[in-house]
Amino acid sequence: MKILVVKLGSSSVTRASGPDPRLLTNTLDSALEAHGLGWGVVIVSSGAVSSGTAHLARTGVPEFSGRLAAAVGQPYLLAIYRSVADMSGRNVAQILLADQDLRNPRKMAVIAQVLRESVENGVIPIVNGNDATDEAASDNDAIAAGVAVMTGADKLLLLTDVDGVYEHSPAVDAAPIPEINAHEIHEVTTYRGGTGRGGMRSKVRAAELAAHNGIETMIASARRPSAVVDFIKDEPRGTRVRPTNKRFDVEKRWIAGVAVSHGALVVNLAAETGIGWGSSLFASGIKRVRGTFRPGDVVDIVSPQGRLLGRGVSRTSALLVELVRSMSIEEIALVLVGVLRRFADAGTPLAATSPARPVVQNALARLDRMSPENIRTLAIEILTLYPSAAVAAVLPNGQRTASDRLLERFVHLVGDLSFIDRSRLVVYHPFAPGPAPG
Repeated sequence: MKILVVKLGSSSVTRASGPDPRLLTNTLDSALEAHGLGWGVVIVSSGAVSSGTAHLARTGVPEFSGRLAAAVGQPYLLAIYRSVADMSGRNVAQILLADQDLRNPRKMAVIAQVLRESVENGVIPIVNGNDATDEAASDNDAIAAGVAVMTGADKLLLLTDVDGVYEHSPAVDAAPIPEINAHEIHEVTTYRGGTGRGGMRSKVRAAELAAHNGIETMIASARRPSAVVDFIKDEPRGTRVRPTNKRFDVEKRWIAGVAVSHGALVVNLAAETGIGWGSSLFASGIKRVRGTFRPGDVVDIVSPQGRLLGRGVSRTSALLVELVRSMSIEEIALVLVGVLRRFADAGTPLAATSPARPVVQNALARLDRMSPENIRTLAIEILTLYPSAAVAAVLPNGQRTASDRLLERFVHLVGDLSFIDRSRLVVYHPFAPGPAPG
């Protein structure tokens, strides 16, 4: 059975008074019709927070958190879906994805199995991020792309409150962009629009991710009742994002598109060329760091022009990458030793032992200003990477390794410190097989 993932945005799902029952009914009816055409449909439905907000305001609750709004609104959404399904003699299933689920490939594999079992048995899964428990608001566009990749979906439909992707306001442009390919989509300057969290930029990024995983994507209006069936019948109206022909194997699929990215590394031309030939990513090739991520999180790898080059699992936190980006091996070693010395001797100012580039001087000065909590976090990371050498740096003064010997030891250790190892890297634009230049 072919699979279609349909994502409904908050701006489409809800009105001022709460969930829009007509739109939700149309969407579920379309999903049931698609099933009759041989398609299983997974619905990723935003709107819990906005639905709960409307209900709590209407019932006179003066102040409340987004978490409470999500907890109140989610049952309202599911009740509408269930009532429509009951009239058709079908079942719906609710699956809430927490942030920790999205960080765990094993959990996501289990969820993928449940989703596939649902569609194979005529059950329509209703998926949403768990905004009642997560620290940050869910990006349901990214979740929809991840669901499409992990279920091996054939198509992804992102429904919103406009007819597609516009380069300017729809009031100015007569029509949306009809078609974009995966390699050009980063060049599109989109009109944000919408009342949801992500707007059009989030949808374009989700479409780009799906397209790089071989999934045809459409961004279209949720107000068109036939949008789902039109897309299935290859009669779409909106903006179509043409996919690449590449599908990744199961081991790489989680990195390639299932996990929600927690940040981005902007790389220089040398690093872009290197990862294109299958190399790991090193500090010297990283120009900028975006977002807040932890060791083990998936991050995007982006060219200076904004092109999505690939994704990988970061070995370190954003804090550590930001501290040593663009540095040489010797400079990284100096900064890592500085972190450990700062951890062991809080309050002792750090300084380079020899003339250093401004980037190193700035890093050491930043360590002097850094909170004890962040210093501790960095020190634990370094202890995890290099246990014996790091311990030698934080022992009491009389037992420590001499600074010169310790620095020499770290220079040797960090020589092969890749921030994303090639084994945990997925490249969307690899070069043809053959020897790398130079």
